[in-house]
Parts: sequence; structure tokens; C-alpha cells
Amino acid sequence: MKKIVLLTAIFTILTACQEKKSFDDLNTFSENDKPHFIVMNPAGSVEKYEYDNETNGFKVYTENGEYSSVSFMPFPANFGFFPSTHDEGEDKGELLYGFMIAQEYSIQTMLESKPIGAVSLVKNNKELVYIITIPDDESLRVEGSSELSDDMKTIFSLWLRNAYQVESISEWYSSEDALEIIKSRSNR
Repeated sequence: MKKIVLLTAIFTILTACQEKKSFDDLNTFSENDKPHFIVMNPAGSVEKYEYDNETNGFKVYTENGEYSSVSFMPFPANFGFFPSTHDEGEDKGELLYGFMIAQEYSIQTMLESKPIGAVSLVKNNKELVYIITIPDDESLRVEGSSELSDDMKTIFSLWLRNAYQVESISEWYSSEDALEIIKSRSNR
């Protein structure tokens, strides 16, 4: 009995002393060379969440002390980011964000993804790129979502302009370009 108590105590101490892992400790790409995508805002939600690196968790985004939500219409797809893709520029710390066209996934869900395109846009006089992706696992895909159609571009353009106050859409990129953008931003 004393051995079990001692082993339990040792295990508890070792577990408590382990270094806390964050999403920044994850590789951008899986062992199968597929980009990891982490859901931050589920499809259909109106609340805006943000990743907090210090707590390694997600919290509701606030502006001027007020909780922020999408007022135009809910997220048309899961919104999230690719781990270990911090920008090295002026806004160091900015992750590479994107949308995953799929069923609604819970916050913090990580999936292997397949980029189908990207969009370059201007928000607050700053150029941003968002990747449009689908699950790599074909059984998780929404029917008809294997390529970025003109209708999808229209939906994302309208949503970004109205819900995220995007000033303009600059350019749409191919799936190959989207994958290269992820690779160029990967820090791991």
C-alpha cells in the first residue's frame, strides 16, 4: 500500500513539473506532411474567440472591454489557425489564419487539412492572407467542397466585408499557392 501511495505521489509530482505545452510547440505539418488546422471559432458561431498563448487556451475576444461577436451573420465555416506560423514582420506574433469548410468542430479541435485556396485582403490598412481549407480526410468533407468555387468566393467576400469589416479583397490564390503560403510561414 505504501508503494502505491509513493508511486502515485511521484507520478503526480512529475506530471505537475512537466513543461506546459502550447499550440506553438506543435508542428505546422503532420507526419503525413499535411497542414494542421486548429479551430478557434466553430462554423455557425457568432462569438469571436482568440487564442491566448500565455494560458494556452481560448477566450472570447474583447474590444474596449466589451465582448465582441459577429453581427452580420455567423461564421460560414470553421475559423482558426495553423500552429507555429507566427509572422516575422512588424506584427510578430500574428498567426496565419484561415477557414475550414466542414461540419462544425469544437474550439481547439486540430485536424489535418488540405488547402483549396487563399484570399488576400486589406483590413485596417493592413494586407492579410487567409487560407481556405477542407479536412484532409475525405470522409469528413462537405460534399462539393473539394475546390474553391466562384460561389464560395462570393460567400467569403460578402462575409469578410460585412462581419470582419474588410476594406477590400485583393486577390484569390490557387490551392498550390495556399500550400506555399503555409510552408513559407511555418516555424516548425
